[in-house]
Amino acid sequence: MTARKIFVHISLLVMLLVGSAVTALPAAAATCTAAERHEADKWLWLSQADKNASIARNLPWGAPAPTEPVSGERQLVQQDYVIGYDTALRVPLWTAERVTASKLGKVSRSNCFRKDVRLKSADASTPSDYSEPIFDQGHVTPSADMTMSAIAVDNSFIMSNMTPQFCQFNRGVWQILEEIVRRWAVEYGTIYVVSGSIFDRDGNGVRDPDEAALRMTSNNQKKRVAIPSAFFKIVALKDADGKVETLSILLPNDQTDLDRAEAVAYLGQHITSLAHIEQLTGLDLLPNAPVALVEHVALWPFTGAPPRSLARGAQCAATAGAVIP
Repeated sequence: MTARKIFVHISLLVMLLVGSAVTALPAAAATCTAAERHEADKWLWLSQADKNASIARNLPWGAPAPTEPVSGERQLVQQDYVIGYDTALRVPLWTAERVTASKLGKVSRSNCFRKDVRLKSADASTPSDYSEPIFDQGHVTPSADMTMSAIAVDNSFIMSNMTPQFCQFNRGVWQILEEIVRRWAVEYGTIYVVSGSIFDRDGNGVRDPDEAALRMTSNNQKKRVAIPSAFFKIVALKDADGKVETLSILLPNDQTDLDRAEAVAYLGQHITSLAHIEQLTGLDLLPNAPVALVEHVALWPFTGAPPRSLARGAQCAATAGAVIP
């Protein structure tokens, strides 16, 4: 890679290496109070000027756009990241964020899971939809990227940022990839991340119709939230010469359970092209990116030992081999 900082912020790397297990675990170690939820919700209502500023900050090459007319898709803009949300599937199709060392602070995980107050009840997922035995409430933009403030952490837990993820995926290879992205942000400078959901259950290489999506069966027997077949993450940066460099990774939402070096090797095996992800999603993901895009075909190097999996606990063991109803 050509764009690198000459030095590494050692204190941040130590925090990332030691503290990632605390911030990434889905276990309900803490919850936010009603007052904290109310305060965080107020920050979801941005002025148009603040929305524009967030989009410019987090999406320097433009917001992902459907290549064909669609309905039911909404852009939800927060101060620290942007969501492209599907009201029929009730999950984000994509999220976008700017990740820098300055965003990686010391605020702990809040588990402030709650309905997005900006969405009508019919369009919104809720924690009760995820009250079922198989899936985690999996972040698309991770809370551990938002630890510079309590409000930012709390607002990473809105349900419009959640998807059904197998426990082994969420706490395993996906969490390991998230940790590596934070290390890249510390080592290489400002990076931009677009993450999202794939719906291609039939494997024909294009997005399935919404009615074909499998949905979770919650304990109240409702089937409201669609289950992505895979997830993607596109990491981009601008190098010293002004060129845009990208790395695109596509991972199946399954029960693959790998740790440390094996997981990192697995990530490297799932590098793909931006064009392939665009075909699967039906989105132009970086619409204003320069034509002379540098797409990498190998995982970027990072400092420190390979991150460890957090999927080795009893909860993941209990869901191993689970079949979607």
